[in-house]
Amino acid sequence: MIYSMTGYGNYSCENDQISFLMELKSVNSKHYESNLKLPYVFSNQEEKIDSILKKNLYRGRISFNLSYKIKDSNIYSLSLDKSKLKNYLEILEELKATSNIDDKINLENVLSFQDIIDNSKKLEDSSVVKLLYKGLDKVINDHSSFRLKEGKMLQKDILISIKKISKDIDRIKVLWEKEKKLYKDKYEKKINKYLDKYKIDDQRLYQEIAIIIDKRDINEELIRFNSHIKCFISYLKKHNLLGKRLIFLLQELFREINTINSKSEILEINRVSLDIKSELEKIKEQTYNIL
Repeated sequence: MIYSMTGYGNYSCENDQISFLMELKSVNSKHYESNLKLPYVFSNQEEKIDSILKKNLYRGRISFNLSYKIKDSNIYSLSLDKSKLKNYLEILEELKATSNIDDKINLENVLSFQDIIDNSKKLEDSSVVKLLYKGLDKVINDHSSFRLKEGKMLQKDILISIKKISKDIDRIKVLWEKEKKLYKDKYEKKINKYLDKYKIDDQRLYQEIAIIIDKRDINEELIRFNSHIKCFISYLKKHNLLGKRLIFLLQELFREINTINSKSEILEINRVSLDIKSELEKIKEQTYNIL
């Protein structure tokens, strides 16, 4: 199965105490990159959530957003972090002294330090955290379903391009067989002009012609190209997490078609080679979005 790196998922869940809304997005990237936006009260879960996302999504630029609403006000208890408050007050007093500020410290100053009020204790209740990770699992599944759907569309488009390429390669094979005969006839005529003046052994003549044709021979390139195409199709139909393998095969396909193009002196082969390169470029763009 093919998975696209482009994906989207969302999921909402709730219990008697709280409701969650989660959104998960991804676009293509060579590596795993994440951007998690969590409410402050759940920031202590960030590392674990990121680890789960990386394990399931593998690659891509990932965005995860979490929001929540309290349904039971009893869950939302506030407590004052007296130790932090004391530290902040000491810092403010020191700032006043060093800056020669006469203003009094008021409640507004204190409340600007949001982390002195802790509202996380009950939100860390096991049932709340359990619901959070249940929702995370669901949103990952929703996101993966989207990736799979996108992957199937990519696979379909790529196979259409490969079908065109296979037809073009068959066309080049036919043209090459004609080209070999043209080479043979061309050089036979040139060399035959000198046969009356110089004694040249027929076997030697055909050896020289064979050497010339061999320098232009694209048969090995055609064989390797077809082998890479078969491997490419096999990966598309049977494997997961194959984006990097396909990119490697594409590099080999480009190498072979460039060699074919440079060796040939037949304009039609050059034209068909350029058509193949154009289709390979399309596949390349699509392959960069395959997981």
